[in-house]
Amino acid sequence: MKKILLLIFLFQLFIFPALAQKRDFYIEIITKKDTVKRGEIFTVTTSIMNVTQKEQRLCFWTCSYDENWSLQAPLNKIQFYGANCEKNIVSCVTLKPFDRFEKELYLQVSDSAKRGKATFKLGFIPCVSREECFETAKEDQEKFLSQPATVRIK
Repeated sequence: MKKILLLIFLFQLFIFPALAQKRDFYIEIITKKDTVKRGEIFTVTTSIMNVTQKEQRLCFWTCSYDENWSLQAPLNKIQFYGANCEKNIVSCVTLKPFDRFEKELYLQVSDSAKRGKATFKLGFIPCVSREECFETAKEDQEKFLSQPATVRIK
């Protein structure tokens, strides 16, 4: 019985705090257009929602917002498109429980993309401080995937 109580105590001591520190977000991608042409640049609205009971902080580059994202798309169909920008600074927002942060992201359909449907997902890679945004993203860095979004290429 003492071993079981000790195991429960150790579980609470080490596992629960680790779970409590995990950042949980719901990611939604809203496409502005259903149909796009080859070579066309189109915008999607990224919506990041805090789905925890605590405040969470997000930081991102104002001109390189796409650096916080990974793209899962059919090979050579869709890629990020960097928007023109005056000054690239790190900006931070605090999301209260169930608050959303929305910002546009620019994507481009490849000139060589075949006609038809292209379904893609975006993965959000959060940084929670200005300093963390300066660090290079790591392969094993936590990502929060969006639901699939689809556009028709004509």
